[in-house]
Amino acid sequence: MPPSSAAATPAAVRQWRLSTRLVRGVIGVVIGCLAIVVLLTGAFTKFEITERLDDSLQEVAERLQFAVLVLNQQGSGHDVAHLSNIMPTSLAYQITDAQGHVLLRSSNAPEGGFVTPPQAGFFMQHRFRVYVTPAAQPDRFIMVGEPRVHRAQATHHAILIAVLPILGAIPCIWLLVVWIVRRSLRPLVRLQGEIRERGGGNLNPVPQLDLPVELSTIQAAVNLLLERLHKALAAERAFAGNAAHELRNPIAALLAQAQMLRGQLARQANAATLPVPANTMAKIAPATLPADALSPAGTGTGTGTGTGTGTGTGTGTGTGTGVMPQTALSASEKAEQTAVEDATYRLDAMISQIQRLSRIVEKLLQLSRAVAGTGFRRDKFDLLPVLHVMADELDRPQNSNNPRLMLETGCCTHLSVRGDMDATGILLRNVLENALRHSPPDSPVRVSLALADSPMGKDIISRTQAQGATGSSLAALRQQPEMANAVILTVENASPALPDATLSKLTDPFVRGGSQAEGSGLGLAIARTIARHMNVPMQLASPIPGQKDGFMVQLIFPQDAA
Repeated sequence: MPPSSAAATPAAVRQWRLSTRLVRGVIGVVIGCLAIVVLLTGAFTKFEITERLDDSLQEVAERLQFAVLVLNQQGSGHDVAHLSNIMPTSLAYQITDAQGHVLLRSSNAPEGGFVTPPQAGFFMQHRFRVYVTPAAQPDRFIMVGEPRVHRAQATHHAILIAVLPILGAIPCIWLLVVWIVRRSLRPLVRLQGEIRERGGGNLNPVPQLDLPVELSTIQAAVNLLLERLHKALAAERAFAGNAAHELRNPIAALLAQAQMLRGQLARQANAATLPVPANTMAKIAPATLPADALSPAGTGTGTGTGTGTGTGTGTGTGTGTGVMPQTALSASEKAEQTAVEDATYRLDAMISQIQRLSRIVEKLLQLSRAVAGTGFRRDKFDLLPVLHVMADELDRPQNSNNPRLMLETGCCTHLSVRGDMDATGILLRNVLENALRHSPPDSPVRVSLALADSPMGKDIISRTQAQGATGSSLAALRQQPEMANAVILTVENASPALPDATLSKLTDPFVRGGSQAEGSGLGLAIARTIARHMNVPMQLASPIPGQKDGFMVQLIFPQDAA
């Protein structure tokens, strides 16, 4: 049974933040501990309040001893003591005999005894917490009751007073924890920023950042990795650059020798097919000439004066057997001419391959320099002259009757951008060369240059909106402040529509789009590398937006407003 797709596909790793996890963890532990402290504080407070209120009941009962003496002097009765300011939360008392009959009570005490029969101790009634104690006189009991409402209110107030400061400290603790965590993670944030700045053009080691011991080991490991990567990339670039540089002179010499040999063979072939002058033939002994080179006796005609070995009649000025130019090639001469033609064909093929090898070596040298990213400047220059120079170089002026590069610059007379002019020239050359090489021979290549905020630029952006990611990226780039007045360079050429899988890999080295045209597969890779170093967004689209076929390259140069 085949494994399920869920088992075959690894689960996506959920991203999380270390600071958030630390804050949540610390706050969770602190709140848990505070919750336990609150519960213990509440229980302890309730116990203490109960003890204090019970002590107050005992004190009131002791003070009521004098009431028993007064009651004995006045005689037994069922008296009610009316006191002022009696509240529902005020204490109530009763003086009873041994059978539980109430002899004296407060106005807020019930008519019946709190506890019947009277027994010393504390009792919890429905409405009162009652303390019963025997009086100093025999057969008399003093009962003091505290309303449970009052006791509950007092307990709750005491617990709130004890717990509220703890609960109020939670926001302060949270702010302190957040501040401490962020302050502690600042070295990690600085290390993260330094590592993020490292790339193909910046492999310098991370400087000392006053990191803790736990992060110093990471910094040392990153620096070691950067050093190894720098050496590997330097070796690779040096090999590609040195190999391309060292191969240029041998290839040029080989091409020159092949072209000289081709010219020599052409001259030999021409000499073999030209008629031989008569004065030259006169100097050649007849015995040395082939038999078919002699004219029949008495029938030779010629303008030259011939000398022969016999006599005869003829229309020429001389008599005898005249030596005439050959009218047919011998077998050996035919074989020699065939060999010359075959050698010429092979030399033409060799010259073509040498020229292709020379172009590949030149592209490899450009790619090596572009990947190294060294020497890129940020100068202000005019983009229009660079574009015109590249267009004139690739589409020669002698083709002015039928030019292939159709430049559309609108009303722009100059477009100032900031970057490296030489690298921009290499970038434009590769893009234009790619468009000319991989389009039909007689088809035009449309090159348009416009500002993003101009009507022409807005038309370009609106046409690319239907292209999905390309249109969205252009619209997003336009919102950036540095791209608000950017220069959009669009190169469009005729070609079959490319699949998305091929289009996404077209800027990789040695990747071709399936065209049969001669090429190395390095032009767009060089262009993308240079564009990335110059912070120039480069977009590819196939088919051309609004069409069913074609190929489009868009470059967005930030314009220098200074």
